[in-house]
This record gives sequence, structure tokens and C-alpha cells, in this order.
Amino acid sequence: MGIRKLHWDNWIEMDSYFLRYHDMKAAELKKDFKEHIKYVDNAVTKDACFELNEELVRHLTHRYPKTFRLEGGNVHNSLTGEAFPFPAATPDEALATSALLVQDDLVLMMKNDDGEYHLDAAAVCLPGFWRLREKFRMSLDTLHFEAGVPHYAAKLQKAMNKFMLKLTPDKPVERNNFFIQLDDGLHWSHRMGDQQGTEVASWATANGKDLTIDEIHFRSERQTLRRLPRSGAILFTIRTYFEPVTKLAQEPHIPGRLAEAIQNWDETVSYYKGKSSWDRILMPYLDEQDRLQKEQGLVERVEGEFPY
Repeated sequence: MGIRKLHWDNWIEMDSYFLRYHDMKAAELKKDFKEHIKYVDNAVTKDACFELNEELVRHLTHRYPKTFRLEGGNVHNSLTGEAFPFPAATPDEALATSALLVQDDLVLMMKNDDGEYHLDAAAVCLPGFWRLREKFRMSLDTLHFEAGVPHYAAKLQKAMNKFMLKLTPDKPVERNNFFIQLDDGLHWSHRMGDQQGTEVASWATANGKDLTIDEIHFRSERQTLRRLPRSGAILFTIRTYFEPVTKLAQEPHIPGRLAEAIQNWDETVSYYKGKSSWDRILMPYLDEQDRLQKEQGLVERVEGEFPY
């Protein structure tokens, strides 16, 4: 699963792109609120929506006190000038407010009567190329099988279900993944399909016609998992980092490391990540940038230490 222990101070990350993410989320919510905010109408799930909002506000006002503060029955954001009622009045208000407070998408997995965890509440505005309505109410296993996650049954299913059952409120974790995207759509990849359509977007529906290297983006998700203490829900935060590969490739070592990582994918992973849709453009570019960095002596510099 590639999980690591999460330090509480690092639960929610903010950076200089905050306003870009916030404004895009706000636009998506204004365009179609119900497409991005959903919850199952039962007492436990509704309580989890409120608890999510409470936990975020508590964390943000302590971790980033110059940006967030509680005052006069509202949580204030000094960057945007917004003031949200706190506590929230309804579950959908709790979810929407939470979405606008952070750059992450937010998913609540609830244990159902079948003993499995299901996606029973979420605020998802920046998914890239999946729609919340398609995955709402799915179990953990179904989510992974429907998405075609490589080697899930053989290598991940048993361990992941066991992990979800045993996860405790005091031991949050984090993990990372990455994808290659064919365009600059942080909220929705238009080359993967119509955002408002009914056809499930996938690499089978991708349109790579006249694709150029300047369009290709590197998309990485930082996911954190923690159990909420009151409701028992498992909260996923999904923070997307999104950069043009032409910008990423300017950093020493990165073109070679990225090319090597992609070359090590097996056939199943390559299919899942749509390699055939972009490899003929991206891989020669990475090789060329790696060659130039070697000629310039950039790869001789010692790399810094990374947590993963």
C-alpha cells in the first residue's frame, strides 16, 4: 500500500497555489453542487460530516493561525476574506465548507452492515477524470476493482481490508501516487471525456490527437487516512499536486528518475496508467532532458533526502 506514518503537523498541507485550488473548487460547487457534494442520509454518516468539519477547523486554526481563526461563530479565512458558520448547520454545508478550507478533496468511508467500508460521503471537486456519482456508495473492494487497480486481488485486497479495520484515531498514515495527464485540467481532464457526460472516463476514451509535450502534466496525489474518533468513519484527504512535465523536468535528476520509474512498470500497471497514450511523446523528451542534465553536470549534485 506504500503507507507511511503521518505527523499531525503535516496532516493538511498549504502552498502558494491555495487560491487557484480554492477558486476552482468554488466554481465547481457553484456550477453543480450536487455533483461534488454527497452523503448518505443516516445519523452516523451525517455525524461524520460534522465531525470532519470540526476536525479540520480545529486543526487549521492551530496549525495556520495567521490564515484561519474562529471568531463570532464563524471560521474566517484571511486569504479569501470568507467567513463560514461554525459549527455548520447541515451535513452538506459541513462538507462544502470543508472543501473550501483546504486544497484537498475529502472522502468519508463508513462501515456498513455488510462489514465493508463504503464511500458514503464526500466533497470531491478536483478528481481529474472520475465522477463522484459513479463511485458513491461503492465498497472499498468495488472501488478498486472498478478502477482496475493493478494486482489488487493478488497483492492489496487482504492487506487493505485488514488495515482499514484496525486503523485507530491516533495513528494516521499517508501515501503518494502519480499519474501522467494529457492536459492541464486540474478539476477535469477534458481529453479523457466529457465532464457532464454519462460515459465512464478512462484511457479507453482518451483523445491523444495532436498531443504535444507542453500539454502533458504530472499529477500526484498525497492521500492521508485517519479514523475519526467519534463517528468511526475513515477520512481520506486527497491532495493533488499538478505540474507541467516541462516544468518538472527542469529540476536536476527528475527526468531520469521519472523515466526509470515508468520503464519499471509491468504491463498491467502500464495499461492502468495509460502509457500507450503518451509514451511516444513523453519518454523521448525525458531521455533528452536527462542527457542534457548529464552534459551540464546537474546530475552530479547530491540529491536531498525525501520521505518516500
